[in-house]
Order: sequence, then C-alpha cells, then structure tokens
Amino acid sequence: MNVDINELAHYYAKVNIDIIDVGRAVIPPGKSCFGVRTPPFSGLVFPMRGRARMFFNGVPYEMQYGKVFHAGPNMSLDKEVLGNSEWDFMVVHYQTDGKDQGFYPYDLAHFQLETGHNTRINDLLHQLHCSCTTPGSLPGLRTKSLFFCVLDEILTSAANRRNESGREIVEQAMSYITGHYMEPLTIPKLAAQYGLNSKQFAYLFQKHTGMGPNDYIIEHRVRRAKELLCTTACSVTEISACVGYADPYYFSKLFKKRTGFCPSTLQSYVEKSTG
Repeated sequence: MNVDINELAHYYAKVNIDIIDVGRAVIPPGKSCFGVRTPPFSGLVFPMRGRARMFFNGVPYEMQYGKVFHAGPNMSLDKEVLGNSEWDFMVVHYQTDGKDQGFYPYDLAHFQLETGHNTRINDLLHQLHCSCTTPGSLPGLRTKSLFFCVLDEILTSAANRRNESGREIVEQAMSYITGHYMEPLTIPKLAAQYGLNSKQFAYLFQKHTGMGPNDYIIEHRVRRAKELLCTTACSVTEISACVGYADPYYFSKLFKKRTGFCPSTLQSYVEKSTG
C-alpha cells in the first residue's frame, strides 16, 4: 500500500490509541511459519538484525533494518527467515477505539515505511519496551508518550527519505533532458523511466525546481535555440529541428511567446551587429 505520510500523521494525531504490548523476538535462520494470523491488534514491526519475508494478506514484504512495517489485526500471515543470520525484531501492538469517523483506517491496513538507519528510533524503542513492562500509572503515561515519539521519528525520517529520493529523481531527469532535449520528449515516458506516473513526476519536478517538467524542457530548448541563432549560420528550420521541434512554424510561435521576438528577428539582428 502506498502511504501518504502527511495523511498518516494526521490520522494518528486524531485517533485514540492504547498500547497493548511491546515485544522483541530472535528467530533462528531457516525458520518459517505459514497459515497463521496476526494478533487481534494492529502492530508495528521494527527489524533490528537479519532479514525475513512476511506476507500480510498475501502481500510480500522484504524485512530488514531501515524499514518499518505495519499490519492490521487478524490478517493472514506467512513468514520465513532469509539468509544465514538470526532474524531479530521488535513489535509494538496497539489498538484504536474505532470511534473516529472520516479517516481511512490505517490501523487496519498493511504498509511499509523506509526510515533509513536511525539510531534514535532504536533508543526510543528500548525505552518504550522498558516502560511498557513496568507496572504503574506513570510508566503507562510514559509508554503512550514514547509511542508517539516513535511515530514522530518514523514519519519524519520516512518523509525526509522520500524528499531525498524525489530530489535525486528530479536531478537525474534534468540531466536526461539536458542530454536529450533534441529528441521527442513526453512527460509519461520521462515519468516511466523513474517508475512514476505523470502526476507523481510532475509533482516532484515542481516541488524541487519550482516549475513543471514541460516548462523546463521548453526553457532549455529556447535557451539552446538562442545560442544557435547567435553563433551559427543555420536556418530557423534547421535550428528548430536541432532543439526538438519538427515544425518550424510551431517553434517560431513558441520562441516568440517565450522571448518576445521571432527567431528570424534575432538572427537578423545578430547578422547586422556582426556584419
């Protein structure tokens, strides 16, 4: 499931949550278990060491440190330890009161978040484990407070990771456009190169550059056309083809719209200035 982090944060800020338990388990290599179900509570799984594969309602998740996984209550569960190392993980079980309306029920869903290597999450988890196993009202209050600290750290780290990933994708796309501006370029094809749809790609591009991908392509082509008009004796038709426009009439209209003058006018001015 693809999760909107802001929406997820809003959800957990609004619902009432009770922490059921916090546990840690170490499973030997080669161990597997199929055909069971998750407990009757929602759970967050934190890989600490080793690797495993779990299927929540038939959907596979490759579990390793740097990722956090969520499963809803009473889901079908298959699991197996991968590799030759022990599978070490912590799990936090919780439940909501179910009275909050108007939200997607994230506590009933399965999904994963990529947090990267974050020792702060580990420290908070150990504190949460100690607090949850200590009787009394004050430890109970501290348990709930620590749980929200863990959530905050998870969501902040995941959001930062997505921003970094998005920035890297946009930088790669900008580099690709610079090297292929003379070829036919479409947003769907560009987006597909990075495993995105057109809307996702356009959103990331706008977010990190301040302009949409179409505008960026046009700006780059117009800038390159200016350079060619000023430094070569090529015709407008030839320059139009050089910057990716098969139709010189369309190119001339676009160039004038972006610069305020026709390409032929600029070319004539340059010739007079240098003649």
